[in-house]
Amino acid sequence: MALSLKESILVGFSDFWSRKIRAIITIFAIVLGTMSIIVVQSLVKGLQDSTLKWMMERGGLTRIDVGYNWEYDNPRNLNRYLDLREFNQVKNLIPEAEYVSPQITSWRGQISHGKNEVFGNVNGVLPDYPRIEEWKVSEGRFITNLDMNQKNDVVVIGSTLREELFGNREVIGQHITYQNRRYQVIGVMERRFFQATTSLGSDNMMEYYNRYIFIPMTTLITKTSAADEIWNFTIKASTIEETVELRQKVESILLNLRSGEPVFRITSAKEIADEMESGTIVFRIVFTIISMISLFVGGIVIMNIMMATVNERTREIGIRMAVGARRFDIFFQFLIQTLIITISGGLIGIVLGLSILDFVGEYIGIAMSGGTTMVFVSLIIAATLGLVFGMYPAIKASNLDPVRCLAYE
Repeated sequence: MALSLKESILVGFSDFWSRKIRAIITIFAIVLGTMSIIVVQSLVKGLQDSTLKWMMERGGLTRIDVGYNWEYDNPRNLNRYLDLREFNQVKNLIPEAEYVSPQITSWRGQISHGKNEVFGNVNGVLPDYPRIEEWKVSEGRFITNLDMNQKNDVVVIGSTLREELFGNREVIGQHITYQNRRYQVIGVMERRFFQATTSLGSDNMMEYYNRYIFIPMTTLITKTSAADEIWNFTIKASTIEETVELRQKVESILLNLRSGEPVFRITSAKEIADEMESGTIVFRIVFTIISMISLFVGGIVIMNIMMATVNERTREIGIRMAVGARRFDIFFQFLIQTLIITISGGLIGIVLGLSILDFVGEYIGIAMSGGTTMVFVSLIIAATLGLVFGMYPAIKASNLDPVRCLAYE
């Protein structure tokens, strides 16, 4: 008697349910393997999403950063910085760059307003700085070319310094003092925020930006103790596709300026993102292989259990064949039963894996990112496992001699 697909599934579930302890032992490795795949894939995706978000917060993938190469010993004692003349020379050689912004920083400068005193990083910048950083002004305005040309005593401050110095009072037009010189506040930058969650709690990884102070670079060089030394500057390409080529051009220009010595380090956000992608692919492959080993062990266990089931049901197989069941019906019945076991284990593993993502992410301090793709992949792997390891027991069951099966005790 031929069995329909529905009858085969019902028989498979009936046998699965009648042997609960065996079924639980059988699917245990499948559950663990599937959970591992879900957690590892979510971890990798979370790392990628978090890093990409961080890069986008800091100006996007078209950003190129130039700074001193600390890995270079500098045996010839070449200048580790550019002066303003050299910087302008570099800028004129890369007209294809959308924006170029140098920065001269006085670390932890003492700023005061009345009786309030705070410390912040005083940065001499050009008007392009907010465009490079994709950072908006929340009050007032930013530094202009007029401020640069006239060397105006003006300043733009971060949101945290605004609160510490002025509280809720009006700030535009007020004055702060730095190195015994008064500067008029012309703007306040938007608060920058990027949450980092760790086992110790949440923190703003960009809080240091909110303590920045911006002064026209020409003012900083001529009216303060800051030297004409540009230790780092940032370039923004017009498109992501042009970023790598522009980085290589800047590297060549700087090598020529320093007699072919790699005094400066040039990094591209696009190349960092590509390297990260390559690294996470390797990471994903390694841990997926480890998870697959668990699934493989589970598949071996399932195959052995199904072989035992075939032996236990030998007489039943003979009776089914005697009343008209085809060999394909027997094959299909046992294959369906194996698929039920593996897919059930896969579903349980997916549910458990997704349910612990928040806990795992909070424990290791990384935002886990699940997705429908990894769920489908896990289900496909579980189904494939059932097909591969259920094939041999099903073939063996379908090839049994019905006469010997009926005589089997």
